[in-house]
Amino acid sequence: MKGKLSKAVAKGMVSVLNTFLRADANSAACVITYQPKAPKELARYRRTK
Repeated sequence: MKGKLSKAVAKGMVSVLNTFLRADANSAACVITYQPKAPKELARYRRTK
């Protein structure tokens, strides 16, 4: 029972990730890893330099 459930969950995760990756590959910017560069003026507001 546990093995069948694990395989069903794994198949569901594969389909979700494939859908996400297909949509992400066709967009201009990656949703997860895209982070714009911070302006240098913000450095003076940091706690550590």
